[in-house]
Amino acid sequence: MLQNSQLEKEIHFVAGHYRRHAFVVSDGWRRLGITGRSWFNTRTAAAVAVGVVLTASAGIYTWFNYIAVEPQSGAVQPVVDSSPSDIETMPRVVRIEFTDAPLCDVVSEIEEVYGVRIVNVPREEYRLTLSYEGTAEELVETINELLGTKLEIKE
Repeated sequence: MLQNSQLEKEIHFVAGHYRRHAFVVSDGWRRLGITGRSWFNTRTAAAVAVGVVLTASAGIYTWFNYIAVEPQSGAVQPVVDSSPSDIETMPRVVRIEFTDAPLCDVVSEIEEVYGVRIVNVPREEYRLTLSYEGTAEELVETINELLGTKLEIKE
């Protein structure tokens, strides 16, 4: 009878602590973190690591080939064709300002700044307030339109 009573205590203990699916093998592996999905996570981590390595190597390659390396003395350098005749024929753009200045002062300032000679300056007294950025030809044309004069640039 002792044995029966001991057996009943053990059965009672087991029945009291019984959990459904407690002995399912796949659940046990899942609780330990070893599942079929673990392989997927490992593959994803490997792909991310490969991506990081490729990105870093591309950055290092770019740094050494385009940024950090000075051009070699034998390397072909781009040639900019700027002959003196081209530079002289390009119009010079300058910003010039006048505040209630007589036209004769304006003309002398234009001649000095742009290095040109202006003719047909009228004898009448004109005063001019102007802020202009451009070439001498455009400036003289603007003054002619504003004042109704016929200033011209002589080469």
